[in-house]
Amino acid sequence: MARAKEVTPLVALRELEQQLEGCESLPRILLTRGPENWFHQRALDSILRCGKRLGMDVNQHDPADPDFDGRGLFADLRGGSLFGAPILVVVRQQGDLFKKVGTKDSDLVQTLKGYVAGNEPAGAVVIQAGSLRADHAVAKLAAKHGATYNFRRLYDSPPSWGRADPRDVELVHWIRERAAERGLKLRPEEAVYLASAVGNDLGALESELKKLAVTGTDELRRSVGWRSGGTPWEVADKVLEGDPRASIAAVEGLFSHGFQGKDSKRVLDPSALVAMLTSSLFKGVRTGLAASEGRARGYSQNQTMAMAGVGGAPKSREQALQKALLRPGSEWAAMLDDLLAIERRLKTGVTVDGNDFALFAIKWRKRGRR
Repeated sequence: MARAKEVTPLVALRELEQQLEGCESLPRILLTRGPENWFHQRALDSILRCGKRLGMDVNQHDPADPDFDGRGLFADLRGGSLFGAPILVVVRQQGDLFKKVGTKDSDLVQTLKGYVAGNEPAGAVVIQAGSLRADHAVAKLAAKHGATYNFRRLYDSPPSWGRADPRDVELVHWIRERAAERGLKLRPEEAVYLASAVGNDLGALESELKKLAVTGTDELRRSVGWRSGGTPWEVADKVLEGDPRASIAAVEGLFSHGFQGKDSKRVLDPSALVAMLTSSLFKGVRTGLAASEGRARGYSQNQTMAMAGVGGAPKSREQALQKALLRPGSEWAAMLDDLLAIERRLKTGVTVDGNDFALFAIKWRKRGRR
């Protein structure tokens, strides 16, 4: 049997909001999964409105909060309210609380199994999980006894198999829809600029749209400064592609604003950014060097891809190989020497920061065919 196609985050959110409109009850367990906080918060807002309509007390627990006390969470799941009111228990970002102890489920997972299996204490539990495998015990609980909503990040680039039009991607459509809800009419090109300048961070984009609702869109490019660098591996790709304007903007954006990690937290530590960007650049440069060597030896395309370690879908592999072959092997070798020099500085305690990578990007910008 073919696997059912997973709905988009926007569709999943709308389904949840429609199901909870005028709700008369809540599932025993609700799970929202994925890295996009904006969807998690919108979903939680709908769930909380339903809970309050039903007269439920709301207790929220966040293991990442320094003041988090697990005893309160277990008391809610085992004992309920002192005054008999049903409790809507919200667990934000479970951290290590779902990890197994040896081969056994953690105390929290065992407690959730008992909670979901019965009707006491009265109430419901909401789990917000930035990252949770579909075969995890809690995910299985939600699939069997409640509901699950998956909130991945919106796609911000065209698929390799489709029409390469940046105006026709999920993130740009979302920007235009949210703008229209605020009374703003954004042209597709303006939405593309917003997506590129701010990045795939729906919370940050909401803030910019809120400002534009006041200032208007006539001076959009002046109002919205470039702040997006993307992830370290995306920045590395831009640097290695050699477009000086895009690569320097990406480096500056990364070191000014960081990036959102898989746990939905923003990574801002300069030393961590330096390490990740250096590693990503090493990988890209070594791929280019290997591809050039394969071509020089007269290898076939498949042999060259294997030698360069290029994987993924066929179309993506072809595009990666084409990029790797845009520079001669001598350039890739010289770039590798520069990265080794940066690595030596790091190992000897010399400060390395965004300026070093901006200089690297300037030095290795494309200057046209030679």
